[in-house]
Amino acid sequence: MCIAIWTLNHPDYSLILCTNRDEYLARPTANACFHGPDNSILSGTDLQAGGSWFGINRTGRIALLTNISETSGPYPTSRGELVSHFLLPDAPDHSRYTQILSSDDSSAVYAGFNLLLLSPRVQSDIGAVNVEYEATLVTNSGGGGRVRSRKASPGEYSIGAISNGVDGVDGEQWPKVIEGKRKLNDLVTRDETMTEEELVNDLFGILLSQAERRPSNRFELRNSIHIEPVRMSGSLEPNAKGEDWHEKYGTRLSSVLLVRRDGRVLFVERDIWKFEEADGEHRVSRGDPRQDRVRSEHVE
Repeated sequence: MCIAIWTLNHPDYSLILCTNRDEYLARPTANACFHGPDNSILSGTDLQAGGSWFGINRTGRIALLTNISETSGPYPTSRGELVSHFLLPDAPDHSRYTQILSSDDSSAVYAGFNLLLLSPRVQSDIGAVNVEYEATLVTNSGGGGRVRSRKASPGEYSIGAISNGVDGVDGEQWPKVIEGKRKLNDLVTRDETMTEEELVNDLFGILLSQAERRPSNRFELRNSIHIEPVRMSGSLEPNAKGEDWHEKYGTRLSSVLLVRRDGRVLFVERDIWKFEEADGEHRVSRGDPRQDRVRSEHVE
C-alpha cells in the first residue's frame, strides 16, 4: 500500500515529495542509482518484473507509480515500464506520452495503476533560473482498464497525494492519504524557518506515521502510512514462521525528492525494513538511516 505526497507551490522549492514503497520484502530490487542511456535516469529497479516505481532523469522529468489494490490477474506487461519509458532521454513530452498510452492502437495491458508524471519548465532571466512543474495524473482504474489522464487540480498543486485507491472513486478518501496530506500541509505552512536537513528529517517522519491500531487485514492497510512487516496472507500476522519469510510485506523504502526553484535537486532513499539471508537463515531487520543513499544534482 504505497503512498506519495507532494507540493508544487512552495516558494523555495519547485517540488517537495516524499514517498513509501510497500512491497514484499524478499522481492528482488536494485537500489536507486544512475543508469540507462548515458546514465541519465536515477531510480531503483524492480529486478523481478523490470522497470521502476519512482525516478527522475537529468532534465528533471519525474515519474512515480503506485499499484491499485485489487485481486491479482495475468497481465503480461510490467507497470514499471511506465516509469522507465517516461524517463528515457528520447521519450515524448507528457501530453504525447499519455496520448500513446490511451490510444486504441496501444496493445499494452496493465494491472491496475496510478501514475504521476511531472515535467519541468525551466525559465531563465538575466542569469537567474526558475523551475516549475506541470503535473499529470494517469490511471487505468483497475487491471486491464482503459488508460486515461488528467491535469492535476489546483488543490493537488498545493498538496497532492496518491496511494492504492482508484483516482476519482475512493483514492482521495483513504485515511493514509488524508493524514499524509494534512501532515505535509502542517509542515510546509509552519511559521518558522527550517534548514533543508530539518525538512528532509521531518518528511521522513511523516513517512513513519502509523495508525493507532495495527492493521489486521488487507483492507486496514489503507489506514497507515508506514506498514510494519506482516505476513501477507489471510489475516495480517506480524510474526510469520520461518518458512513463511517469502510472504513478509511492509514498507521497504522511503524516499524524499526536493527540487529547488533554481534547479538544484536532492534525492534521498532510505531502507525502512530489510530482508536478509545469511547461512541459510532469513530475517527482517530495520534499515539504518546512516546508510541513506543521497544524491545532489542539478536539472540540466
